[in-house]
Amino acid sequence: MNFKNILFASAVVALMVSCSQSYKKQSTIITRTDSVSYVLGGVYGGRQMALYEQYGLDTLLDFNRYFEAFYNSANHKPLKYELDSVNNQFLNEFIMLIQVYNQRMAYDTTGDVLGLALTKSRLDSTSYLLGIADGVTFSNMFPYAGLDTMGLKFNLFYEGYRELVQEDKPRIDIENNTDIVSNFFAEMQEKEMLNRFGDVKREGEEFLARNKANSDVVTTATGLQYTIIKEGKGPKPSLNSKVKVHYTGTFLDGSVFDSSLIHGEPAEFYLYNVIDGWKEALQLMSVGSKWKLFVPQELAYGWQGRSQIKPYSMLIFEVELLDILE
Repeated sequence: MNFKNILFASAVVALMVSCSQSYKKQSTIITRTDSVSYVLGGVYGGRQMALYEQYGLDTLLDFNRYFEAFYNSANHKPLKYELDSVNNQFLNEFIMLIQVYNQRMAYDTTGDVLGLALTKSRLDSTSYLLGIADGVTFSNMFPYAGLDTMGLKFNLFYEGYRELVQEDKPRIDIENNTDIVSNFFAEMQEKEMLNRFGDVKREGEEFLARNKANSDVVTTATGLQYTIIKEGKGPKPSLNSKVKVHYTGTFLDGSVFDSSLIHGEPAEFYLYNVIDGWKEALQLMSVGSKWKLFVPQELAYGWQGRSQIKPYSMLIFEVELLDILE
């Protein structure tokens, strides 16, 4: 080997060593999106490990090799070998072997099923190949799902996954902080809905501002508005009451989206099961009353909408409280 080849070989070895060490690197968690990225990785990691546990792989895999391959494949760094057609077949055959063995063990009543004779070399190869496959899958998921455009970071996602599996105590308690992930995605979805349906929200707000000035309109502290068409003299329901009502719901343009009259009979429901605007209004109404409700979107279906009701829709209802059933 000439001097140039020796230098080249040394560089390759150094590169492989640095790659194998860098998969345990820890990035700094500073921002909220950093925390979300990390916890999201832990959540997905928990699901992945549950899948491997189902296959019986959780105690067989070498996770040092797995995460080294995961990191390098996800970051397009050199790999010890590729996940080509031959290696992919090797991996699939191994997983099938484990599944068949687990099935035999599950239904065995004789105790005669022999344990799997798995060499360390085969387990090492499988661990590395699975790491390659998962690294590609999860790194592709990030741009496909638009997670990178939300400010989430794949490196912290990966670290949350790895540290959940390999560290005694991840930097953020994954199990008790999943709400920061769900809240983040809810906010992102709400932001998207506001971009698409902001005009619906503005239209409702402008109507309520004008309507508030009418002398027969009562506005409560929550922003609910109502006018009294007929005042009843019966009792008032509580939040836990089951009530019977006739109602008609319309949009601002007067079009009807739902009505008990269309259904041919009064509606019966527990008050705690309906939108906030109805919860509030019906507890103020006496049996026999008929009111017209102007419900702000935040007391109706909000940014999520429902069926034919667009996100941020302010709704109008005529509601007659017929009876309290329980």
